[in-house]
Amino acid sequence: MKKFFYIFIALMICSLSCYADKNNKNAKIVIDNMLERVSVRQYSDKKIEQEKIDTILKAAMSAPSGMNRQPWEIIVVNDKEKLAAIADATPNARYSKDSQVTIIVCGDTKVSDKLWMQDCCAVTENILLAAQALDLGAVWCMCYPKQENISAVQEICKLPKNVVPLSIIPIGYPAAKQEAKQKYNPDKIHINEW
Repeated sequence: MKKFFYIFIALMICSLSCYADKNNKNAKIVIDNMLERVSVRQYSDKKIEQEKIDTILKAAMSAPSGMNRQPWEIIVVNDKEKLAAIADATPNARYSKDSQVTIIVCGDTKVSDKLWMQDCCAVTENILLAAQALDLGAVWCMCYPKQENISAVQEICKLPKNVVPLSIIPIGYPAAKQEAKQKYNPDKIHINEW
């Protein structure tokens, strides 16, 4: 019986260490994804699989939300004419024209008039990280607070006035490999006070 107990303990220790190794590997994958994320503005003609778009949308809506109000509304644009119209109407999102899909993250100000921007920024970041993890390229293009961009996107996508587009995210398979920029700067870190 004593021998069985020691074998059981050894197996438990082994399985826990395997679990810890697996979790460390998962953590490394997540952190590497963040560190390797790049803004991709040129895309190949390769179509994005629907499963990948669905995964991106699920990741998007896993974002944190103030008081869990979830004021986001997400427009997925894959119509080439609409992509071209968005690119023409919002010059900083001109990359939409060549993307396979452009996702527009909007905030419903009736759901949350104070926190919709923060919540929609979290959604946008989740989209960028999910695209990176799925070997896709994406770039965050500003819509809000530029009123002419907001009005143009509201008109093109037939949005109600209370739904404000925050970000425009063209997505596609990257036309070329890009290296991530090293952005870590210890001078920007302050402990306890400035």
